[in-house]
Amino acid sequence: MQLLLDFPTIGEPHYAQAIPAEKIREQSVKFYDINKNKHPYASLGEKATKVVREGNTVHVYMTAIRSHLTPDNIEGIQVGDEVFFHVTNLEQDWDIPHGFAIKHAPNAELLIMPGETNTLRFSPAAPGIYPFYCTDFCSALHQEMQGYLRVSPKGSNVPLKWGTGHPDAPATVAAK
Repeated sequence: MQLLLDFPTIGEPHYAQAIPAEKIREQSVKFYDINKNKHPYASLGEKATKVVREGNTVHVYMTAIRSHLTPDNIEGIQVGDEVFFHVTNLEQDWDIPHGFAIKHAPNAELLIMPGETNTLRFSPAAPGIYPFYCTDFCSALHQEMQGYLRVSPKGSNVPLKWGTGHPDAPATVAAK
């Protein structure tokens, strides 16, 4: 191809993006071992997911894998609680990141790379149903990666419970 015109522009991104593959090929990681995740709130499998209340602080140990989040239905959160969603991406292939966001959260979404755990903090200001969802397209079933957080008024007696799947499926209730 013949170059017709070239201007001396500074920082033109196409000049900076091409490098020989030999420079990075040997350092490329194609598989992320989930067992190397040392995050203190990691859930290394769906059976390790849980919701734990410590006073006004609630820790949601959640997993993301193509087609669903676990847990995807959470109840017993109260207005004013400080909720920490600790989301572990169970994927181990290099090209399957997941995202996480909750509607009305004043902070940004998470991007969770394969085998990684990231945390999003959310403090609901009003009772209601708050949808949460994956924000990074991952597969044909991406839209299935969503769930709901039910927030009750402060001082309510709604028990802390969570589950995955159909709303009528058995849920796990926190021990008192």
